[in-house]
Amino acid sequence: MYLPLHNGSERKYFVKIPIKKLGLFTVSLPLFSFITCVLITLYKDFEKANNTHCKVPNVFPSISASIGNYEPQRSVWRIAIYTHAPLRFFIIYLRWKYYINVISQNCAFVVKLAVFLNILENLSLIGLTYWASSKNYPFHEACFKTFIGSSIFYMFFTCMMLTKYRRRTTLTQLEIYSIKLKWRAFFVNVGSFAFAAYFFLRHNRLCEPYVYSMFGFSEYIVVVSNIIFHMTTVYDLRKQYIYLTRKGFLIE
Repeated sequence: MYLPLHNGSERKYFVKIPIKKLGLFTVSLPLFSFITCVLITLYKDFEKANNTHCKVPNVFPSISASIGNYEPQRSVWRIAIYTHAPLRFFIIYLRWKYYINVISQNCAFVVKLAVFLNILENLSLIGLTYWASSKNYPFHEACFKTFIGSSIFYMFFTCMMLTKYRRRTTLTQLEIYSIKLKWRAFFVNVGSFAFAAYFFLRHNRLCEPYVYSMFGFSEYIVVVSNIIFHMTTVYDLRKQYIYLTRKGFLIE
């Protein structure tokens, strides 16, 4: 930490930002915007958002309908994602430094692969936001598949590295809790995505009432579990700070 200058009249930094608060703010933006968009859609656009090609009743809209088809939901989601994206890239940089410090050098390639997948996940999320399913479905679909694939493999590689390939074998209670929470979020994410795929295919084949709602609800769990996984970063980087100085910023 910086100390005051010798004359005591100035400080060496202007702003001190805990990484924990920055991380929580970063994951809170998509979480609360997602919840807001779903609630507004249920209140304001319930009939249109739950309307499907076979006209069966539903109660939960899909995520695509909630965040991309109506206003002000579309704007709320875009502002949140575009605001959080640069912060998330910065968190990715911090996680890369964290991996270098705690993961064995024998796993250098896996570390680079995990970081690449995390970057790809963020880029595909931006693409999902920019290309709405109602107007640019092929691009939206490609970004969705990329997002799901990159996020699942990133979570898996991260869990494996932190479980099996650490430099030191003795872990703190907080580190153990962080790893457990990561694994749980990963399994919930994969399971809910499998359910979402099942309900989506069943809806398209059989057109049963409320099956599309189960697809939408499974999507919600996919999003929330993904956010919880990324939230665990605050446990891994809890002791770091960002200092804004006259010469730029410094991380310690």
